[in-house]
Amino acid sequence: MQFYDVKHKKPVEVPDDKITKRTYDVKGRDGQVRVRYAAQAEMEVEGSMVKMTKFINKETFDSMSAPVKM
Repeated sequence: MQFYDVKHKKPVEVPDDKITKRTYDVKGRDGQVRVRYAAQAEMEVEGSMVKMTKFINKETFDSMSAPVKM
């Protein structure tokens, strides 16, 4: 999966075994709680460890075999 590294300002290809899944519960102005789905990775880029997050849709989240991070 491709992530964007904000620190180095470039796209980074991350292997599937380095990716974890995560959900975020976001409370809107109207009081409803919405679920946001994300893929996270921590990888060394140009000599420094970088944490990256990519928000994805539910279908992509469900199709991934990565472990879920709490």
